[in-house]
Amino acid sequence: MIVLGWVVTVTAVGVWWVLWRLARYPGGWAYAFHEEHREARSALEDARGAVRGLRRAARREKWWALAGMRRAEWAYRRRVRRAESELEHLRTTYRGARVEHLGEITLYEHAVVVGNDEVALVDLQVRFELGRSRSTSYVYLTQPDGRERMERYEGAEYTEDAVRRFAVRVQNAVAAADKLKEQRVSSVRAAKAELREALSATEQMEAAKGRLEETRARQDADLKLPKARMALDDARSTWQSLTGRRPL
Repeated sequence: MIVLGWVVTVTAVGVWWVLWRLARYPGGWAYAFHEEHREARSALEDARGAVRGLRRAARREKWWALAGMRRAEWAYRRRVRRAESELEHLRTTYRGARVEHLGEITLYEHAVVVGNDEVALVDLQVRFELGRSRSTSYVYLTQPDGRERMERYEGAEYTEDAVRRFAVRVQNAVAAADKLKEQRVSSVRAAKAELREALSATEQMEAAKGRLEETRARQDADLKLPKARMALDDARSTWQSLTGRRPL
């Protein structure tokens, strides 16, 4: 069975090759295969090869120019996206990790949450007060816009020292947030400058586009391919006058 399969395959390939050659050199068996017409076949094939080679070279050259332009565009877009992402990251605020919780106030790295409301630490004012009864303490949080929140602590679990230490810890977190804000402002300024520079850095992209346009213009003005096509038409006409059939 294996031998029979190989025979069938070889026969099919042989039949295909004969049909292909008859189509490539139309006019009959003699013109496609006989030695006396070998020179005519060679002339036709040489003309075809010249056109094929010039087309292949032109496509390759244009492909490289187009690939260079796409690489430059990709690099430009990647730099812009990276700058935009960095700027967005710096502008976005996050709570950060949870630090401590006391009553209705939960302290995070960059914010405090009072009940269900989140309050940024930046420019927040924190004040501790002791009530008339020493078993009662108050923590006041004043936001930059003047809004104030008060939390009352009383009972054995909320000693004066515990509430006072918590208020101090919130104050320290505010100080750290204010310092981070200064650093963030500087970082945002630098990120904006980088984005402006990234958006304006179009030199390589424009140069790559210019090389592609130059390649296209040079190929359009090049007469080698038109002349090779004319020579191929002449070779086809010669073959047609010989056989009565015009090859492709």
